[in-house]
Amino acid sequence: MDENEARKELVEVCRLAYGRGYICGVEGNFSIRLGENAVLSTPRGTCKGRLNPPDLVLTDLEGKLLASGYRPGRKPSTELAMHLTAYRRRPDVQAVAHAHPTVAVGFTVAEKPLTECVLPEVVCTVGAVPTAPYATPSTGEVPASIADLVGEYDAIMLDHHGALTLGTDVWDAFYKLETLEHYAQTMLVAHVLGGVKPLYASQVRKLLSVRGVYGLTRALPEDLLTSSRCSRPDPEETD
Repeated sequence: MDENEARKELVEVCRLAYGRGYICGVEGNFSIRLGENAVLSTPRGTCKGRLNPPDLVLTDLEGKLLASGYRPGRKPSTELAMHLTAYRRRPDVQAVAHAHPTVAVGFTVAEKPLTECVLPEVVCTVGAVPTAPYATPSTGEVPASIADLVGEYDAIMLDHHGALTLGTDVWDAFYKLETLEHYAQTMLVAHVLGGVKPLYASQVRKLLSVRGVYGLTRALPEDLLTSSRCSRPDPEETD
C-alpha cells in the first residue's frame, strides 16, 4: 500500500474508533504493515481522535524509528511491541488494532469468557475469542502474553485491559473490533435476560464449512470452536 494512502486510512480508522467509544483520552494504538520491514503506527501519548497523517510514526519490525516519514518529537507507542509480535508471527497480518471496548473488557473484569459460539457472524469472521493472561500494560509482559495466541486467533482479549484484532488490512482489523464489541454487547443482554445458549456443535461445523462463501479462507481452531467450551452438544448426542 502507498504510504500516503495508508496514513489517511489509519487516521480515519482512529477517528472512527474514538467516535464509537472504543478508546478514550490517549488510549489505544493502531498500525499498518508497509512492506517487509516497515510499520506505520499511531504515536505515543496522543488522542487518536485528533491525529493527522503527518503525526503517524514509521518504524521497522524491531520498533526502531526509520530516518524519515514521521513528525519530529513523535515516538512509537509503548505497546507497539504487541503489534510487532503479531506481524512477526503472522505474515498474513497487514494491520493491527488495539482498543479498550467497554463491554468486551467488562467481560474480562467479570472473569466471563467470550469463547462461546453464539452469533453466526462472529463464528465465521473471528471464531472463538480467547483471553490472554493479565499483563502489565506498556511492558514486555503484554507481547509475551499474546505470543502463543496470535498464531491462531484474529481477535484476543487482554485481561482487565483491552482487545487486540488482526486484519488483512486496517479496515478488516477495525471491523473485527466492531464485531467483537457488538458480540460482547449481545452477550451482556443475553445474560441479563436469563442466560446464554450457545449454538449446537453441528451448527458450528456448518458455519465453518461455509466461511469460504464470504471469502474467508484462513483456518480456525475447530477443536476449540466445537468443544464444550464453545458449543452445545446436539440434542441426539445427549440421549
